[in-house]
Amino acid sequence: MNYTNLNTPLVSIIIPNYNHEKYLKQRLDSIFNQTYQRFEVILLDDFSTDNSRNILSSYAKHKNVSHCIFNEQNSGNTSLQWNKGMLLAKGDYIWIAESDDYCELYFLEKLLKPFIKNKDIVLTYCQSNKVDEYGIIRGNWINHTNDLNKKLFSNDFIMEGNAFIENFLIYKNVIPNASAVLFKAESAKTLGLLDTDFSLKYNADWVFYTRLIAQRKIGYVSESFNSFRYHSSSVIAKAIKKENLASLNEIEILTREKIIDFLIDKKIPNIKKIVCLNRKLIKDLKYDIGMYLIRKGKIFRGILILFSSPNRIKKKRNVFF
Repeated sequence: MNYTNLNTPLVSIIIPNYNHEKYLKQRLDSIFNQTYQRFEVILLDDFSTDNSRNILSSYAKHKNVSHCIFNEQNSGNTSLQWNKGMLLAKGDYIWIAESDDYCELYFLEKLLKPFIKNKDIVLTYCQSNKVDEYGIIRGNWINHTNDLNKKLFSNDFIMEGNAFIENFLIYKNVIPNASAVLFKAESAKTLGLLDTDFSLKYNADWVFYTRLIAQRKIGYVSESFNSFRYHSSSVIAKAIKKENLASLNEIEILTREKIIDFLIDKKIPNIKKIVCLNRKLIKDLKYDIGMYLIRKGKIFRGILILFSSPNRIKKKRNVFF
């Protein structure tokens, strides 16, 4: 493959950053040294308070960098940064490369291959290593899907998006890290980008992936070409630290309602089965919220949640807490 040939696809690499100076150099070097070199880089900083600005500014001079933007205040919402990058992107494909992760140098080369095999694919992603803050690999994320299918995710596959939603995404977000994902820019922009509702701030990607692959196809690469770093200031760690069980479950309920509304609107096959399953999962989440509140002494609120219908879960953060 001729990586400098203008006939090959252009990849827009969006790097949203906030206070990740410790990991930025490794992240950026793993991108600029890719074996596939037809890409543009969009650097976005969400008003970092560490030395990130200086690091990003030094890389901004690279010939592949098309934009380097520093927010004058923190947006507080990763989806806003994703959307900003996607609107600036000129590529055929988009890669959201989170600033605290890193990848193998042939990441793009490997993840572009499924798109060549099947033109109906709108998203490919690969397995990810689990990496701690010191860069030590602690396994991968195969256990994240073992409860749904122990064999499937050990091999590469191409699947109908509707089937992937029904068998996997309706249960949980089986794509745990955005840095492992490559998707078609045109499909994403036609879709309307990410939902920026703050009540979905931890799950906007889950909704986005579901909407993107519906009626299309998804590709999966079983090798761990991406390294997903889990540390004290990562999004997942901060969410667990900041939110209690009840509020995290509330966010998931709102996420599931968003997904179901979309699937019903698009008249996805087997929607009745999916809706019934989703209602059961919402009921289980409501039970967990109610019991959590009761244990915390908020008995009246807990009982209200236990006996409320799903559509009475108000779309307002911390309404019960």
